[in-house]
Amino acid sequence: MEPAAAKRSNVISFERKDFCAVKCDICGAKMFPMSLLQTHLSNHRRHQRWLNGELRKLQDTFSRMRGIA
Repeated sequence: MEPAAAKRSNVISFERKDFCAVKCDICGAKMFPMSLLQTHLSNHRRHQRWLNGELRKLQDTFSRMRGIA
């Protein structure tokens, strides 16, 4: 299944040449070729997992601090 972002193509113009590109729905970056979108989206997911892990650590720390007080 192809993401919705891959269906909407944009044009990147460089030195009077037009290239068919795809736009990321999350950050708005344009990519050419379209095959780079999957790697880009996996980087977004990896970053989100990292943020969730850091948030979980912070929540655990605060809950322990509330338990001590």
